[in-house]
Amino acid sequence: MHGTRAVAGWSSPGPMNGTDTFFWRLGANPMTRPHVTWLWYLDRTPDWNTFLGGCQWVVAKLPRLTHRVVDTPVAAGTPSWVPDPHFRLTRHVHRMRLAEPAGPRDLLELVEWRNGADFDPLHPPWEATLVEDYEQDRAAILLKWHHSIGDAVAIVSVMSRLLADTARTAFRGQPQPPGGHAVRPTAPSTRLPLSSAAHGLGGGARTLLRETARWLTTPHAVRDRVRLAGRVAAQLIQPVTPSPLLHGRSAAIRNGLVTVPLSDLKAAGKAAGVSVTSAYIATVLDALHRYHECHGISHRSVPTLVPVNIRKPSETGAGNIVASVRIAGPIGDMPAAARMAAVHDAITEARDALVRDVHTIVADLGSWIPALVHRLVIAPVLRGAVDIVATSVPGFSGTTFAAGAHVVNAVAWAPRGGAAANMSMASHDGTCVIGTNLDPAAVTDTDLLHHCLEQSLHALVTC
Repeated sequence: MHGTRAVAGWSSPGPMNGTDTFFWRLGANPMTRPHVTWLWYLDRTPDWNTFLGGCQWVVAKLPRLTHRVVDTPVAAGTPSWVPDPHFRLTRHVHRMRLAEPAGPRDLLELVEWRNGADFDPLHPPWEATLVEDYEQDRAAILLKWHHSIGDAVAIVSVMSRLLADTARTAFRGQPQPPGGHAVRPTAPSTRLPLSSAAHGLGGGARTLLRETARWLTTPHAVRDRVRLAGRVAAQLIQPVTPSPLLHGRSAAIRNGLVTVPLSDLKAAGKAAGVSVTSAYIATVLDALHRYHECHGISHRSVPTLVPVNIRKPSETGAGNIVASVRIAGPIGDMPAAARMAAVHDAITEARDALVRDVHTIVADLGSWIPALVHRLVIAPVLRGAVDIVATSVPGFSGTTFAAGAHVVNAVAWAPRGGAAANMSMASHDGTCVIGTNLDPAAVTDTDLLHHCLEQSLHALVTC
């Protein structure tokens, strides 16, 4: 394991991109803490030393996990990843047992606890916990990372690669001594020079001017580009009235999950002529319709944020290459097929208006919004702009092992970002799991919403 080569794109220290910076700065406010958690259910409890050795092997392959974040002197501009000179594996990898008898809700409460705990900014922002002997002889692995490390596509892609046959063999090998370093870090400077940060601002401004000039001067394309820019602006500022039922906000977390066979969701989407993602989002919105109906409230639509993968196939490294589109999510009384079609059309139109280069430039310039503004202003703005975030997370496509144990199911919970809820769908071995990250100040009856989601899924796959 000492000679393990790092995975491309996960080794070099350096500045964040604009989207990474946005997620890092969101952590300034507890209401917008950008933590991602991923729970793997195992068929048995693995040997602790084997698990620890496997984690050491993964860190050796992904040196970014030994890097901490160093911000600029003015907390504006792009922070950088630098090696943590005091990195110790056992600071990030833990083991624990739940009080017996432990059931599913006990495990979810553990997820809530870890989700609500902030990372130490002096060390790499991730952790892994082995929950031993959950439900007698079974176990679970709880992974948690700061969204600035990477988006779901990046994380799932690299973990799928590492948990393939070669990684399974490494996980069964002899572990390195606990607390050993995967990479020999070098002492970094503690602050980024202001001149470097100013250079980044100048470069971003020059890029924006250059791209704007290109957009406006390219022959035969001015009209199309102006129309496209208008569609982008209209999509972002379209008036969508938030639900009065979901107006409360807090930093509290309530996590849950609902499952459905992947084949059923695919069949429902195919019957309506839409994608699995559109069928899933329509189901979430139908559940919100039922939830509002139970409270005697009629509301036509809610502002819904849908993250969109804009990675190229060749981009497999760490970091975030993701954008988001906002739609008016229909929650009125309508047939399932009509709701799926409306969602599909809205997402398609919004995605067609998304221009990656423009998004990247805006994100880079947005990195100059100071951390103080994120803490005091961004959260209230997001609260008024988004009620629901509907995330589709790629899952493992085949049989997966970790530390020699079979991963029988996996569920992800994505951050709310100031919204009332984030619903995250991930597939694993033929099953779709929707992880619900709810704000109990907004969704005051979380059990009812889960019941409504189960009803909507049942209605979708039986219609």
